Amino acid sequence: MKPIEDDCKTGLLTFMKSHHAVILDQWERFAGSIPAARKLDSIALRDHALGMLNAIESDLEVAQTPLEQAEKSKGHAPQARQDSPATLHGADRVLAGFTVIDTISEFRALRASVLALWNPNGDRAAAFASSELTRFHEAIDQALTESIRRFALDKEEYTRRFDTLLSSSPDFHYIVSVDGDILYVNVALCRQVGVPQEKFIGARVQDLFPAQAQRILSELRKVVATREPLRAEAQLPGADGAPVSYRYVLLPVVNSLGGIDAISGTARNISELKASEEVVHRNAYYDGLTQLPNRALFHDRLAQDLKHAARTAHPLALLYIDLDGFKEVNDRSGHAAGDELLKESARRLSACVRSSDTVARIGGDEFTVVLSEINDLLHIEILAQSILDELVKPFSIGESVYFISGSMGITVYPQDGQTPGELLGNADQAMYVAKQAGRNRFSFFTAQMRDSAWARLKIIDELRAALSLHQLEVYYQPIVDLASGAIVKAEALLRWQHPQDGLVLPDAFIGLAEQTGLIGEIGSWVFADALEHARLWTALLGRPFQVSVNKSPVEFMNLARMKNWDSDLAMLQPGGNQIAVEITEGLLLNDSRAIHDRLALLRGAGVQFTIDDFGIGYSSMSYLKKFKVDFLKIDQSFVKDMLHGADSGVFAETIIVMAHKLGLKVIAEGVETPEQRDMLKAMGCDYAQGFLFSAATPAARFTDMLTAGGG
Repeated sequence: MKPIEDDCKTGLLTFMKSHHAVILDQWERFAGSIPAARKLDSIALRDHALGMLNAIESDLEVAQTPLEQAEKSKGHAPQARQDSPATLHGADRVLAGFTVIDTISEFRALRASVLALWNPNGDRAAAFASSELTRFHEAIDQALTESIRRFALDKEEYTRRFDTLLSSSPDFHYIVSVDGDILYVNVALCRQVGVPQEKFIGARVQDLFPAQAQRILSELRKVVATREPLRAEAQLPGADGAPVSYRYVLLPVVNSLGGIDAISGTARNISELKASEEVVHRNAYYDGLTQLPNRALFHDRLAQDLKHAARTAHPLALLYIDLDGFKEVNDRSGHAAGDELLKESARRLSACVRSSDTVARIGGDEFTVVLSEINDLLHIEILAQSILDELVKPFSIGESVYFISGSMGITVYPQDGQTPGELLGNADQAMYVAKQAGRNRFSFFTAQMRDSAWARLKIIDELRAALSLHQLEVYYQPIVDLASGAIVKAEALLRWQHPQDGLVLPDAFIGLAEQTGLIGEIGSWVFADALEHARLWTALLGRPFQVSVNKSPVEFMNLARMKNWDSDLAMLQPGGNQIAVEITEGLLLNDSRAIHDRLALLRGAGVQFTIDDFGIGYSSMSYLKKFKVDFLKIDQSFVKDMLHGADSGVFAETIIVMAHKLGLKVIAEGVETPEQRDMLKAMGCDYAQGFLFSAATPAARFTDMLTAGGG
């Protein structure tokens, strides 16, 4: 390539065609100094420049008539095609975020690049007089016109789309100056405020939003000072005057020189979100039925109240209340009645205390009350009694009236405990004592209760391990046929061979097993053992031999417990009647579908039913007819007194006659003397059991009794 100095003496067209690379390098240096172009790489800067050079060269090569040249000098050249290098350049610069000034500067850079290289030292006046140079300038101006026209059209289209987009949005969009002059608002904001868009533009924030102006201007200054986005929430009056919650963000609009020209903002109506958050909050921290604080919020408030009590040195009392008789109402009248009873109980409890005290529902029918800043223990007693008095008042629900009561445990900070866990455990123990003492009363926590609770927990822990350690054993007590004196049945009775305490009777641990859920596993094990020995003794005697198994009502109430019976029931042979389940009269009072289904399940497997301790409970003929029962057991209290009390004898004989009329057999328990046996036999009683015949004995010993002829 010849030196540029020599080429400068040639024509402009020839020079441009032979020096594209040099011109583009010079163009890149000039254009790269434009602020908007600094973010572009070399390829992006030079993308359309070569095409525009080629277009200018093509223009210079074509001869023009004087008329065409005159029209072109006036800017009336023919319309360029939409895909010309210049129009494409204008469209590209809109997308790249250039301003119109930046785009014009690029064409100035192209002009300067060519002229600086072609005529760096020549006679400038002579050069400008050149016809070829004039046409070059006209071609540059034509390309600039094409580019700016496309730039303007696209910019207007994007602006229109942007405004359409923002106007269709339910969110508020706006732009304000750093001084609070409103530069842009979308339709949604105009509608909310009730001001036309044309009156918005140019107005000041303090004129349209006087109540919020101080906060808004302060936030604008903060965005300018920090140059960081600001996010916040605020409330504005809605069309109906009700407050509407908004969450908004303010963003600094930074110009090419790094200054802040304006601040853009977006605000969204979050009233529904706030409402849903409130629902979530209430569901998380409040009981859905009574609207009282739930267990989680109760623990939080108790912790806060304890901190306050520690700072002020004022005592705090915690009341733990369990509703007596609620389960009976719930079981007999259904959950709807139970729910209404709980809601009314919550209302009565809340009415008894101060608004600063916390009443919470922490379980099914369990409530707590936190009394803060207590100055006199007598005040606690008075309040506790007033709560109990409210709970014993009749509950009118629908067309029915229900009666319940409350058992309450009370513990006091700081003398009884320091932490929420300690106080809750103390109050629970005291409530348990009140319930055991007869219900409808309150009991203060004492250190003796704590010791008793530890002992109770120790027994529970030992009971959990008793089954796996083979400490439990099933004893069998014979049931004899009074007519023949032969052993024809047996009752399975559980015993615990405790390593330290020796033989423990079920009265000492069955209640704990029911409370802890262990009754399911233990009951299933007893059931399987009884079935195994019933079959063993059936084979030994060569005739059916039945074993009675006591079933806790808890086992019937717990659906998970019934799953443990599946394997046992599968082994039963329908019609074999090798197992009789002893149930209480109280279970028959539960008229739930689940109880019906579970009794039917056992009946279908061949199991017979015995009503245990008949005569001391509800003793309703209707229940005996409603549920198919095979045996009645006369409670031992009647047997014990029938020789000396005429009433007991009459009761026993009445039970026997009634049972026989219904097609049932009768078993008398607690028979200890020949006189009792003979009297029962004379009354027509079918079977008897008691110490007169034998105490409950291990299975091996019972087998020996049958082998010896007892059966």
